[in-house]
Amino acid sequence: MGCSRALLVLLLMTISQVSYSAENQAQDFTLPSATSKSLIHLSDYSGKVVLLNWWRTSCLWSQQESPRLVALHQKYHDQGLVIIGISDDETATAAQIPSYLNRYGITWPVGLNDQGEFMREVRPLGQGDTPGNYLVSRSGEITYLGLDRNPAASAKLEEAIVRALAQGSSASSAIKPRELPRAPALSLPDLQGKPVNLQSYAGKPLVVNFFNSGSCDWAGAAVSKLSADYTRAGLQVVGVDLMDSDADAKACMAKYKVEYPVLRGNEATQTAWIGSSKGWATFFVTPDGKVLKKVEDSSENGMEGPVFSKYAEYMLANP
Repeated sequence: MGCSRALLVLLLMTISQVSYSAENQAQDFTLPSATSKSLIHLSDYSGKVVLLNWWRTSCLWSQQESPRLVALHQKYHDQGLVIIGISDDETATAAQIPSYLNRYGITWPVGLNDQGEFMREVRPLGQGDTPGNYLVSRSGEITYLGLDRNPAASAKLEEAIVRALAQGSSASSAIKPRELPRAPALSLPDLQGKPVNLQSYAGKPLVVNFFNSGSCDWAGAAVSKLSADYTRAGLQVVGVDLMDSDADAKACMAKYKVEYPVLRGNEATQTAWIGSSKGWATFFVTPDGKVLKKVEDSSENGMEGPVFSKYAEYMLANP
């Protein structure tokens, strides 16, 4: 990611911090906690000033920023400041997050990047690099404050926090909890032609993974491990192959020792669930048929493994 960008880009971005972006009304988002089996909801902090800190353990600028954020948190927490960290770590470094938090004395909630609502709705307001900060006012307005990579940027960050703490709030603009949508219909044959529908999985948490031969490696390892680790605990997993030949679908299944049911997908089901022609997406569906989390993007060395297990454990602990 952008922690290693060229010096010229850094200088341009530093200059751009002088002008903040336009304010937008923040919407609720959910992230899995990096340190517990709980979920972090932005709406839980409605009416407070919330600093969303986008950071990464391996980013030198994040390491320099962390002590400054701890000082700000200690100084303004009693006045209503909340900090929520969102880690940009990858699977290979996610295990380092707890020790990083202990090293710097970070006590605020820290979530894992789950490629969900935060990535779709909040991060695009900024430049995507670390460490970047977004400020949510008491009235729920969100502003991208830029990158925090030098003392001048840190001073502007504190000034923005002080201004936001001095502002009032309005009940009409509170950040409301996001309503979970009901999962779309699912009625497809498996690879042997046997019909399967969503009602077959009612009453227990369910993971629905859409994939094809091109995205097999994104899905196969993480979802197959999820099935192996949690099926006995009550988690249900089903795969939906998107228009592959039987040979290609079975090759993916064999590569990752897939033992859960795999259905033959079609364009109508793909569109109803994913909303586009993407060939990869994973949905965590509650026992009563609502979508707790939609993950529709992935990246090399992404966080599917740690994130998927977090949502599985949460659904199993909160039936």
